[in-house]
Amino acid sequence: PQTEDTVTMTVSYSEYQPHVGDQDALKLTVAAAVQETGQVLAKELLVRLHTPELTLTLLGPAVVGQEVPVQVVFQNPLPESLSRA
Repeated sequence: PQTEDTVTMTVSYSEYQPHVGDQDALKLTVAAAVQETGQVLAKELLVRLHTPELTLTLLGPAVVGQEVPVQVVFQNPLPESLSRA
C-alpha cells in the first residue's frame, strides 16, 4: 500500500553556514529506498534564504554623476557579529 511519511529536521545556522559562502540558497538532496521493492527515490530542493529588509537613508543631496553618502540599516538575524560589512 502507498504510504507517506513526513520527517522534520531543524538545521542550525552553525551547521549550514560553512556551506553557504556568498550564496543565498541551500541545495538539499534527499534519498529514500522502498524496503519491499528496493526502489530508490531521490529528490533535490533549492531553499532560498531570506535576507533582512534594508532601510536606506540619503545623508546628503543626490546629484547626478556625484557620490552621495547613504546610511544602510538592517537587523542582523544571525547569532554572530558581522565584520567587513
